[in-house]
Amino acid sequence: MTGLHFLLSYMCNSECDHCFLYCSPRAQGTFTLSQISKLLDEAEKIGTIEWIYFEGGEPFLFYPVMLEGIKMAGSMGFKVGVVTNAYFAIDEEDSEVWLKPLSELGVANLSISNDFLHYGEIKDNPARCAYNVAKKLNIK
Repeated sequence: MTGLHFLLSYMCNSECDHCFLYCSPRAQGTFTLSQISKLLDEAEKIGTIEWIYFEGGEPFLFYPVMLEGIKMAGSMGFKVGVVTNAYFAIDEEDSEVWLKPLSELGVANLSISNDFLHYGEIKDNPARCAYNVAKKLNIK
């Protein structure tokens, strides 16, 4: 095993029929920083874990906790990724405010849901905007 995906929360701003986790705006709870710390310690003990991903639900709904979790994981030498639907990416200027801290923390991968099930045929959608900004910030 080389990677762990933390479901930071089952809460999501969307409620997609295809979601195999049954995430929704009505879901409650999130990981605490203490729980993240304990899980990262356990991941380190495994000895083969290289990647930690933060996802959900929608991890950007818990932005401060997500950022602190990224800091913790990075400081332990893990590569970090985030999975998002990019609801926050209203325009490129705003998106940069959200994504620049991830770039500065060394997030190696941002997986953005940009498909027919999330945004239909809308070409200029939040996912596309976040992708453009991530690319500009050198986040893969």
